[in-house]
Amino acid sequence: MLFLEALVERSIKEAIEQGQFDNLPGAGRPLLLDDDSLVPENLRMSYRIMKMSGYLPEELQLRQDALNLQTLIIHATNTEERNGYHAELTLVKTKLVHAGFTIDFLDKSDYADAVKERLLKRNCK
Repeated sequence: MLFLEALVERSIKEAIEQGQFDNLPGAGRPLLLDDDSLVPENLRMSYRIMKMSGYLPEELQLRQDALNLQTLIIHATNTEERNGYHAELTLVKTKLVHAGFTIDFLDKSDYADAVKERLLKRNCK
């Protein structure tokens, strides 16, 4: 990791000397950094690189998929569509559990309450 850090530092120093950082938006103000305190220190650089390139670790991607599916379930227009999303959500939940991750975030979220409320309203009609 020292090679990568040295390369980055050298590139930053050259950019500063060439004035490439002059007049940037937010100059002189503190940076708004993500809280990565739960990421082991030796993995932080690689996680930042993955995040900047648009990649999410498997657990985070599955969590995002689960939340998106809950939203789709809420807005489904018919039973067949809703059942399809439920099947996909069950598969995502199974993948999370099989990989050793928790799915508690689904039960404790506002999404879960909204899904239940919406489904109850539809079933009463």
